[in-house]
Amino acid sequence: METKITVNNLEELQAFVQNFVATFTTKAQEGALVVALSGDLGAGKTTLVQALARSLKITEVVTSPTFTIMKSYQITGNESFSRLVHMDAYRLESLEELKPLRFDEVLANPQNLVCVEWAEKIAPVLP
Repeated sequence: METKITVNNLEELQAFVQNFVATFTTKAQEGALVVALSGDLGAGKTTLVQALARSLKITEVVTSPTFTIMKSYQITGNESFSRLVHMDAYRLESLEELKPLRFDEVLANPQNLVCVEWAEKIAPVLP
């Protein structure tokens, strides 16, 4: 399902994220919940993940994993998720590059909330 939402400032983004978190934390799923993010450079993909992390009470600084490809943050006090996994697929050249990251295991874990920037680059492996 594809949904497009437009926000005009950080306050609207935080309000959207609060509603978004309330929606998906009550749903049970078989594997990880994946949030696929797509948009031009500077569109706000990382900013959305940062707002999501704040809503989940993550105190670590969340930065774009452009060069590391994937970062993971512990979530405490949430019934649905124990880990936020933030991936930036922009620099990936092939799906084979996901193997050393054990991305299949990340996707299989229902305790993971996975946010993928440039998700269209790895669309075949996403649920």
